[in-house]
Amino acid sequence: MRSVETVDARARLGRPFVVGRASLAALRQLVPLVAPAVVVFAPLGLITALALLPLLSGSAVVRNGELEIFGAEPGQLLVSGAAVLVAFTVAQAVVFPATVLIAASLQAGGRPVSARRALGVSLRRLPSMMLLVLLAALVFALVVAAGYAALTVTGSAVPAMIVFVGLALFTMPALLAVPAIVLEGRSAIGAVGRGYDLVIGHEPSSVFTLACGVYVIPGVVSAALDAAMAGLHGPALMYATGLAGGVLAPVGTAFQASVITRQFLHRLALRPDPVSAEELDRILAGLPDTGPRRRVRFPLVLPALLLPGLVHGGVATANPFGWLETSETDVTAAWWNAFGDGTDGFALRAGDLRALYAGPGTGLVALVHGGFQQPSAMFACADATCRRARLRHAHGANQDLGLEPGGAALPDGRLVLTSWTRHHAEWDTWKRLGLLICDQRACLPPPGGRPLISRHDVAGLLPLAMSARPDGGLVVATAEQVESGRGRYDAEISLILCADPACTRPVSRKVARIPSGGYYPESKTLSVAVGADGGPVVARMDSRTGAIHVISCDTPACARPRVTRPVPPQAIERTRDTPRHAVAVAVRPDGRPVLAYQDIRDSAARFVDCRSRDCARHVTVTLSGESYAPPVPVIDRAGRVLVAYQDAVRPYVMLATCAEGRCARTAVTGTRNGPGDVLAMALDQAGRPVILWTDDNGSYFSDGRWSLLVTTPLNLPLSRAEG
Repeated sequence: MRSVETVDARARLGRPFVVGRASLAALRQLVPLVAPAVVVFAPLGLITALALLPLLSGSAVVRNGELEIFGAEPGQLLVSGAAVLVAFTVAQAVVFPATVLIAASLQAGGRPVSARRALGVSLRRLPSMMLLVLLAALVFALVVAAGYAALTVTGSAVPAMIVFVGLALFTMPALLAVPAIVLEGRSAIGAVGRGYDLVIGHEPSSVFTLACGVYVIPGVVSAALDAAMAGLHGPALMYATGLAGGVLAPVGTAFQASVITRQFLHRLALRPDPVSAEELDRILAGLPDTGPRRRVRFPLVLPALLLPGLVHGGVATANPFGWLETSETDVTAAWWNAFGDGTDGFALRAGDLRALYAGPGTGLVALVHGGFQQPSAMFACADATCRRARLRHAHGANQDLGLEPGGAALPDGRLVLTSWTRHHAEWDTWKRLGLLICDQRACLPPPGGRPLISRHDVAGLLPLAMSARPDGGLVVATAEQVESGRGRYDAEISLILCADPACTRPVSRKVARIPSGGYYPESKTLSVAVGADGGPVVARMDSRTGAIHVISCDTPACARPRVTRPVPPQAIERTRDTPRHAVAVAVRPDGRPVLAYQDIRDSAARFVDCRSRDCARHVTVTLSGESYAPPVPVIDRAGRVLVAYQDAVRPYVMLATCAEGRCARTAVTGTRNGPGDVLAMALDQAGRPVILWTDDNGSYFSDGRWSLLVTTPLNLPLSRAEG
């Protein structure tokens, strides 16, 4: 470069307002500055997407139109994530120096270096750049550790933030190491020293310039984009995030490289000593030859910037790979508006919900146990999304609020609840079991209804379960603990048969007497379901040994019940806290039952596929390890067995599709705070499974962080059932 051009360049580079001048220069020459990023990241993104397709094939879920990854093995995710991080870090270590080189040619007043030449120089500097990246990672870890140590010692976030910000500002001059490596060919260590040497005597202004141009302004732009996209959902959000990321990353790199390069040359140009003047002359003279002028036009670069975002949004919208699609609603996100009708008030805790049923029309209804403060209730959703919900309490005289209710849904969508009431005469007290029927207006005793149990002295020790019959009637199962002599007990299983929902003529029948090692008053250890022919099936789990008995009936009257024990007693260590355990039964159209239960030994979720109507022949499948909420089985309209369960090790809500003793497992959604105690499932009017679940911190009485969510798989294919 001729001397007069050098003088002009020195004068131009010595002007103040580095951030503004660098940003304007980057804006005017944006196309050549983003060219290296487009050349490198466009094919790298395509290769990465193709490489990740095997991982996504079994783990990708399109939730509310947004692509998520659930169910992948943690090790597989870790390895894939690390590989992607390394690949893009190396790519950035090539792209950023190339952008710095192009910015230097522009700042000097010449034509931009071509992307090909800039990338060639950058590749030759890659070893030094990778060492610089490792040093930066080490320094960042030390800064974070210092901030955390300050937080630990002081117990306050303010001193920790002061330490973190102070140390971060101290490292700002190290950013000038990148142009020192690219423009002067220095080693990584020497380049860091060069950066600190250039700012001697001008530390505050240089630190402010670098912090604003590299971190503050890009951070503000990113936050503004996030705020602008806060109201977007579904495909619109996917397109917006993809386009914003595809454009912001290369453009941000261009502006950051321009600021760092300008500050490096600015500090060098302001030095009055001859050595610095010679160094600047060598840098300007050593810039690669620009070659013949071939202008890259913006319309040619624009498609490369927009293509990743368009593909990102298009894949989620069109779903060409047939990934599972789900609809999910956070009911508690705006529940003050959902429940506040001035009649029932609001009193719903994280562990109150018990079961989910198809409601009237396209709605859903859930059974709610109020506990000692509120009566039981019907939680009603207007549709499967549950965006409009109501809570209808079952008010009544003399109710015993502490006893668990049984529930069943009638064909018209009304909810039937069992209700214990207190009675006394002089010195005698007892409880009576009746019914309440809930609709959208109220929960009231049915006209003409008779007591299911006229008198019981210890109702709190009587577990019960209820199910609707195909003919419109009801079946209530109870398990009475009776002494069998010498300190041993049996569970006496009885059925209360009702020909109509009001139960105007209840018929009680003792159907089995099974061994019992003892009893904890757990309502989830008894379950009843009714087959298409009206024959009831009862599953009873022993709270001491974990044994499960199945009582099956061929006819609605259950004249000849059959008793089997598909799950034998377990030898478990007696502790103060009994492991979570529960059982639920469902019946296939051909009358064969299926069981889903929590093992009493380790709270693992397991599935029992009965090969005969009495479950004498069966296959047991382990679905997961420890789970908090009990698994729930449902038979869909195609006769498939669907089991919803939690995976406590991996934070997912899972759906198993089971047939012939095999289960295909699909993660349908993920937890945010932790697995909750509530998991219920039913089929909506379209025959799709709807899963109601809670996401919380695992504490029943801590309602600050829990959420109630409704998740519906929209395209569960038949092939998933066949494993």
